[in-house]
Amino acid sequence: MIKRLDSKYEKKVIDYLNIEKEINTFNLQELKNYGFDNVFYKVYSDIDEDGNIKGILFKCFEYLTFYSYGEFDVDKFCEFIISDIEFNEISGKTECVEAIARKLGLLKYRKVHLCRLDYIDDIEKNINPNLKLKKINIFNIKKVVKLYEEIGEFQNTTIESLRSNLKSGRGYCIEERKKVISMAKSTAENDNTAMIIGVGTHPEYRNQGLASKCLIRLCKELLAENIKPCLFYDNEEAGKLYSKLGFKTIDNWSIYYKN
Repeated sequence: MIKRLDSKYEKKVIDYLNIEKEINTFNLQELKNYGFDNVFYKVYSDIDEDGNIKGILFKCFEYLTFYSYGEFDVDKFCEFIISDIEFNEISGKTECVEAIARKLGLLKYRKVHLCRLDYIDDIEKNINPNLKLKKINIFNIKKVVKLYEEIGEFQNTTIESLRSNLKSGRGYCIEERKKVISMAKSTAENDNTAMIIGVGTHPEYRNQGLASKCLIRLCKELLAENIKPCLFYDNEEAGKLYSKLGFKTIDNWSIYYKN
């Protein structure tokens, strides 16, 4: 039976998500932030007669995330979603969520690769050693927001959103003429993993290794703390950079849109 879970299931849910902790980095962070007793964030699961979890469905506002390790009852989850859940999109580990999406008749989707870094290759020697890095903080966060606006591949962000990300992460940037021209950040950091986000350079300053410099510093710092950097990407050029640094593809993630 699928039911909404409360805090008494916390350890069981966390243990279940940690089976594949990289793919669940954001799920673990949101669970930590919002808990089980929240109006806009809800956790549902199919619990068998022995108390075992057979898939978890997270609802945050109108966005669903699904995860299952092993087999799960696709029909049961789809019937539950159709009868009880309003949503705009559903995302998750590709092999899990695509079965649900097919059953729900969702055709529009985006697929990205999940990568993990275990060891960073030493390519920093090929990057300008005179580049000075700065930590992203409250003093330059407005400049970072401006850079988001100037990178066409990025969606615009807000100061509040960046502050929220930095509460569970960190970031480095490069400035020139009092403006941030390149950056790399992490978020959803925990004892095991961190998600890399916002790796980019202003169009006028590309092909100089600026984003690589920021990313290398960030990843070296995380690895020194025994935290494995992870990231999603769907841009093949970006994928070449990540591969060059030592990131390995370990899974795929898909987002299916209702409309």
